[in-house]
Amino acid sequence: MQATVSRSEALRLLKIEHAAVAALIAELSAEEMTRPDTIRHGLYADQQCSFKDLLAHLICYEVHTLAAIADWQRGVKHPVIDAVHDPQQSRRLHYGGIAERARLSLAAQLQEYQQVSRALEAALDGLADAEWTAAAFYPTRSKTNLGGMIESIMVMPPRPMYRHLPVHIPDARAYAARLRQPAQ
Repeated sequence: MQATVSRSEALRLLKIEHAAVAALIAELSAEEMTRPDTIRHGLYADQQCSFKDLLAHLICYEVHTLAAIADWQRGVKHPVIDAVHDPQQSRRLHYGGIAERARLSLAAQLQEYQQVSRALEAALDGLADAEWTAAAFYPTRSKTNLGGMIESIMVMPPRPMYRHLPVHIPDARAYAARLRQPAQ
């Protein structure tokens, strides 16, 4: 696929995403972030995720994107490029990203989120526009460039462009308020 936004627009939208996640992290207590089964949107039916689990999910896709960019720059096709288009592999990625980080403390996971989000912003910022639009070096079904490859990982439908949080928490204020309602 070809990039549908410029590199600078992708970076701008990604910064909005990261700011929204950071604001929600600042809003929630540790107990609220680790309370199970609080995410209601964008998950498989059998999942009961906490905000901490959701952070693991967000980290997973950003880590895969960073690795895919690095591999692209070395002339290697990263396996995630095909995995996100295969329902079984995509499901494994989804569950695997959460499972890989389940053992981490909340503090460690928050630190990883900050590191990964900064690294992804730096990676996009460090790309030249010519790199963003450079054609894939591997065979593809349709014209593909680096920006399009990144979108295929970061922006799979129904996600809005470079915004993953709203798929799972459409309204951060309502989510925080729901966490603070007395148990019934």
